[in-house]
Amino acid sequence: MASKPSNSFEVQPEDWDAEDQSLLAATMTATPAQRIAWLEEILHLAYASGALKPRRFLSKEEWDAMG
Repeated sequence: MASKPSNSFEVQPEDWDAEDQSLLAATMTATPAQRIAWLEEILHLAYASGALKPRRFLSKEEWDAMG
């Protein structure tokens, strides 16, 4: 008996509403450029809210001393 090939995109909980399914579809079909844009937007939000603290830049000497 041949089994149907599984596609992880088709596996969704039955209680998901249309909005949840739409968000999943948008996430799974996003291009790498879109994913980077989302990440940048979330990082800006995290810094603006204080959830992340800005990092200081390392000098060349500090960087070289680490490795």
